[in-house]
Amino acid sequence: MRGNLTSPSGVSRPLKPLGNLLKRLLRGSPARPPENLPPASHNGSDTERRLTFMLESVPVNLWSTDARLNITFSQGAGLHLIGTSANEQVGMTLYEVLKTRDPGFTPLAAHLKALQGELVRYEVEWRGRSFETRVEPLRSADGHITGTVGIAIDITERKTLYDALQTRNVYFAALFENAPEAIALLDERDHIMRINRQFTTLFGYSDDEAVGKNINELIVPNELVEEGEKLTAQVAAGANVSAESLRRHRDGHTFWVSIAATPLRVSGEPARVYAMYHDISARKRAEEDLRALLLVDELTGLPNRRGFITLSEQALKVATRMHRDVLMIFIDVDHLKHINDTWGHLAGDRALIDTARVLRDSCREADLVARLGGDEFVALMTADSDQTAEIVGERIHARVETHNRETERGYALSLSVGATRSKAEGTMLADLLAQADTALYEQKRGRSRPQALSR
Repeated sequence: MRGNLTSPSGVSRPLKPLGNLLKRLLRGSPARPPENLPPASHNGSDTERRLTFMLESVPVNLWSTDARLNITFSQGAGLHLIGTSANEQVGMTLYEVLKTRDPGFTPLAAHLKALQGELVRYEVEWRGRSFETRVEPLRSADGHITGTVGIAIDITERKTLYDALQTRNVYFAALFENAPEAIALLDERDHIMRINRQFTTLFGYSDDEAVGKNINELIVPNELVEEGEKLTAQVAAGANVSAESLRRHRDGHTFWVSIAATPLRVSGEPARVYAMYHDISARKRAEEDLRALLLVDELTGLPNRRGFITLSEQALKVATRMHRDVLMIFIDVDHLKHINDTWGHLAGDRALIDTARVLRDSCREADLVARLGGDEFVALMTADSDQTAEIVGERIHARVETHNRETERGYALSLSVGATRSKAEGTMLADLLAQADTALYEQKRGRSRPQALSR
């Protein structure tokens, strides 16, 4: 048997009415309940029989003792749950029933306190059942304590349910706290009610710093607050939401997270939001790196054909808005096959890298320079005047001359250039490329200017 004494306020379920009932029964000679509920009557004996019948119908145990703790009364439907029957223990001492004289033993201590005038409540485990118990003094008509009176309500099912709920709560609390995702529980105003350990790790805020704060003000960048409010509103309305967005750390830096938010409803309460955050910064960086690899020529660092097409479409739109013409320049590395065959492919790669540097140095920062593949390069820029093509051609020629003069490669770098000018509005990129390629071909044959740019 296990139990703990509590103060009179420690048990919320009111036991006093049943205690008074027991005292009323003790005034007469309690009898076994009748087989059937007797007809209503106004005399005291009939009332006691009715009360007795009620006692035998609910899982409670009622008893009384004299001042020496001899049991003088024992009745209630709860008795059969612990393997005994009404009045079976009458005549025995409480010491015999409890099989101890230890005054620290909770049930015995409660009766000893009751003999001193105290009302005591406690919970106790008895023969595999759980009971919520109340023991108080039994007084005579003149107020003297003549014994004790007790009532025990079987709470086994309730306690089993409570323990199960507690176990589940502990289990889910452990899952919440130790989840690998950052989790925040929000109220109907988007204020944080609870966060887990990973939330602190991810965003840098402790419980004291986060709880009670508006989630959108705490971790959402200012320019994205409206987006954050829409997201939580959708969830509060009953939607399950998944999204990827930037969020802000306590130190101010922003990073990419995936967000999974679901509504959490408790009966009779406004909808709450259960939000999980996962850091996807590494994935975003990998995606950017992959995107760069797809758009950038690995050897020269210039945009590749795919990158050039992607960027040039935007450049044409900008030139159209500015009502400017565009200039497309096509560049070939002369004799690249001869360089590869004579000095090796590493020398050929150096020639391509040198060409990329020459073209970058010859063009403005806003101009688009790319390697289309093999020995072919291209540059797209706005045409400031009718002389733009000639100016750029001369600049390329000068850079090539300087490179060959200052760099010893064993061979001279030589470039062929062809250019075409067109209005940006309505121009197709493929047409510009084709026209520039034709101009390059004609230039190589010496039928148009500028001339071949070489030593």
